[in-house]
Amino acid sequence: MKLRIEISCFRSALLVAVAALWMLVTAVPASAQSPVRIVGAVQWVLANKMAVMTEAGDSIAVDLMQADQSTYRALRAGDWVLVDGTLSHDRRHLIARDIWRDNGRGGWTQSP
Repeated sequence: MKLRIEISCFRSALLVAVAALWMLVTAVPASAQSPVRIVGAVQWVLANKMAVMTEAGDSIAVDLMQADQSTYRALRAGDWVLVDGTLSHDRRHLIARDIWRDNGRGGWTQSP
C-alpha cells in the first residue's frame, strides 16, 4: 500500500514538472515579438519614459528602460526621432530598444 502511494506521489510530481516545463517552452519571450518602428517628434522625456507624436498625429508612450541612456538623455521636445522596439503585452506603449535622432542632414544618428 505504501509503495502505491509513493508511486502515485511520484507520478503527480512528474506531471506537475512536465506541465511547468511545457509552459516555459511554449511561452513567447519578449525578444520573439514583432519589431515596431515609429518616427515622430518628441513631446516630452522624463526619467525612463517619453512621448512621441507621429506624423499621423498619434501620441505614443515609450518605455525607455531597455534603451541605452546615451541615445535619449539629450533629447528635447520637438526633436525628431526614430524608435525601434516592441509593443508591451497590453499594447499600450512601445518598449524602446534603439532610439535614433534626426541629424538634420537626411540621416539618423544615435550619438547625442
